[in-house]
Amino acid sequence: MTAKRSGNAGFTLLELLISMTILVLIFVAILGALQVGSRSWEGGEQRAEQNQRTRSLVDLLARELMMLYPLRVKEEDKDIIVFRGTADSLSFATLPQSYGAEPFSHMIPIVTYSVQLDRGLVATTSYPLAGRGGAFDATTGQTTTLDDRVLEARFRYLVPEGKPEERLTPIWRDSWDPSRDTSAILPSPAVRPGGAQRPLRGSERLPLAVEITLTIRQPRRQGTRDLILPPLVFPVQMGQTL
Repeated sequence: MTAKRSGNAGFTLLELLISMTILVLIFVAILGALQVGSRSWEGGEQRAEQNQRTRSLVDLLARELMMLYPLRVKEEDKDIIVFRGTADSLSFATLPQSYGAEPFSHMIPIVTYSVQLDRGLVATTSYPLAGRGGAFDATTGQTTTLDDRVLEARFRYLVPEGKPEERLTPIWRDSWDPSRDTSAILPSPAVRPGGAQRPLRGSERLPLAVEITLTIRQPRRQGTRDLILPPLVFPVQMGQTL
């Protein structure tokens, strides 16, 4: 009587190669999904950071314009409110935002918005009441960068037309110069040499609103892109009857 030998069952070389190929494909798919998820997460975080910076900039501009102060200055024979705008800059007086130990922190500043090369949107602050810079002088003040991503800022102004009693429809203009607005003759007299007096001609009006269109450079995974934000409209409520 002879005993039978039982052999151990195993995998052939072809079966091993097929199994290893399937495992490699599974690992590659999982790794690809992880990479796609990581890129999406990083992109979402980056977009959220950029959006937060944009919101902070908009809040800052709105806060500054809401604190607008009707500071009057004299230019030659005109008595005007400090508020002058062009297509690429805006100057106005605002209330002090701090009362500290810093020089002139308790005085009314003149703020000028503009875009400078390699600095983005900047705010130049001067103090005409302290003799540091004129009413519309943006060359002698202290310049602070608001957002270095801004490539261009375009300003427009909703300007009242005609005299107040005419009630004409306001229109958008690319500039506002109070010294050229002859809608009102102020009653305060100006004493000329020899004792003669004449009324100071100046405007008591301001634009009804300011529109700011910003072009921002945003970083991307492959370089950068220039994004034009929707126009931001800020009402000028100072001096208006609600």
